[in-house]
Amino acid sequence: MPWIPIRSVDKHVYSMLVKMDNNYMLTIKSFKKDRIVTVKKLEGRFNIIEEGFRNENFTVDEKDLKKTMKEIIELEYPRSHKVMVSEQELHL
Repeated sequence: MPWIPIRSVDKHVYSMLVKMDNNYMLTIKSFKKDRIVTVKKLEGRFNIIEEGFRNENFTVDEKDLKKTMKEIIELEYPRSHKVMVSEQELHL
């Protein structure tokens, strides 16, 4: 997936996650690849793994996803202009 401008990435990522099938994951990386957010969709719930400013794992449902992703993007990528977004299938 190409580089996406930071001002529209929260809407773009949310729409991708809602449309995504179960057992897929979405990865958001900064230019230096020192901050990575991975979102795995498993059985209708979203497991979010932050590796960067905070190192946390938590699970949310679709109702809380939009707000949570917006907060994470603002925290993890405060001075970024673009981020890389990629989607891939999980091999369980």
